[in-house]
Amino acid sequence: MLVSMVLGALLIVTGVGWIVTAYKLSSMNDLFLGREVAVRGEDASADNLRSKVAALEQQVSKLREEKASLVQNRIPDLNPLAFDAIVPIGERYLKNIRFTRTGTEQQKRFGYLAVLQNDGQRSINPDVTIILFDALGVQVGMAQLAKDETSSDMGNDELNAGESRSYFSQVKLTRDRDPEYFHVEVR
Repeated sequence: MLVSMVLGALLIVTGVGWIVTAYKLSSMNDLFLGREVAVRGEDASADNLRSKVAALEQQVSKLREEKASLVQNRIPDLNPLAFDAIVPIGERYLKNIRFTRTGTEQQKRFGYLAVLQNDGQRSINPDVTIILFDALGVQVGMAQLAKDETSSDMGNDELNAGESRSYFSQVKLTRDRDPEYFHVEVR
């Protein structure tokens, strides 16, 4: 009878242990599922945010293209300003041009290097004007090629037949805005 009582008590203790363990497992399962739902919600939220960011980036890109198109249509023959890249012009005797940004963030300077080439039979007097525009198409600076800006030590201004010459200087800004476009007038 004593053995039956001890076995009964052990059975009751084991049953209570199983009930407690089942309760703890159930609460841990609820906690785990709650965290999993939250993580899935965050993933869904992150995916939602990523798709919104992608849509906004496309919209910004489209607006930039529209702005550039409007500026291009307002002022013909504008070229986007690219720094430290040779831009072929090929207009009359102006072969190409390159722009460089120097200075500091507070004192920006914009320089150019223009290459002129006379493929004709007669000498010509170079007359080139470089005009810089900001993102809205407002003129922000201008430069005129001058005799003292040439790489040649020729005494005259004329560009002889078959001669090639480079001019370099700074563009004087009239407004405190960064240029984004340029136009070259060759006369």
